[in-house]
Amino acid sequence: MTNNAPDPLDDDRRDVQLMLALKERDALAFEELMARNQSKVASILYHFLGSSDLAEDLTQEVFTHLYRAAASYEPTARFSTWLFKIVHNIALNALRTKRRHPEKSFSDARETDRSGEYPTFEESILEKSGLIPTRLAEKRELQKIVQDAVNALPLRQREAILLHRFQGKSYQEIAEVMNLSVSAVKSLLCRARLSLRERLAPYFEEGNNPL
Repeated sequence: MTNNAPDPLDDDRRDVQLMLALKERDALAFEELMARNQSKVASILYHFLGSSDLAEDLTQEVFTHLYRAAASYEPTARFSTWLFKIVHNIALNALRTKRRHPEKSFSDARETDRSGEYPTFEESILEKSGLIPTRLAEKRELQKIVQDAVNALPLRQREAILLHRFQGKSYQEIAEVMNLSVSAVKSLLCRARLSLRERLAPYFEEGNNPL
């Protein structure tokens, strides 16, 4: 049986081609890069920061930075790793601004009324889970429980688990994005998994926790 699933490496190679074209001032290449990557950038920002309005604003900032960086771009790493390093730095800058100017800060509460605009980490977890029908009337209820559990993680743990489980990044790639050692990434992920398992254990079949 033929596997028709898209190859992430093929996607990455296409993004590299587009970045090299943008380096030569190809405006259409920039448009395609945005079309291919805007949703995933907005999604990781939303799940990391918890604000859809801020995610939209920072997504535009990410692509502005990407455009300006095109002149010096060299494909020394996977494009997705390079892109998420930009996302990481811009998100951290937003958090620093929040700490310096709390009156201008975004809400830490999840905006559930707009969550459907973004691919959800919670749905990716639930697709691999065994639900307990007698405990929950609706999948949406468990989705909210998973969302709250992820949101309760410390920021660095949350970013690591989102990059690993939601974006499929390797330990090495996460280390590059977050400016950490591989062992530090493993430690973050271990603590995040333990915390999520503890919070989610009552809602999954025994032995079928997806984390």
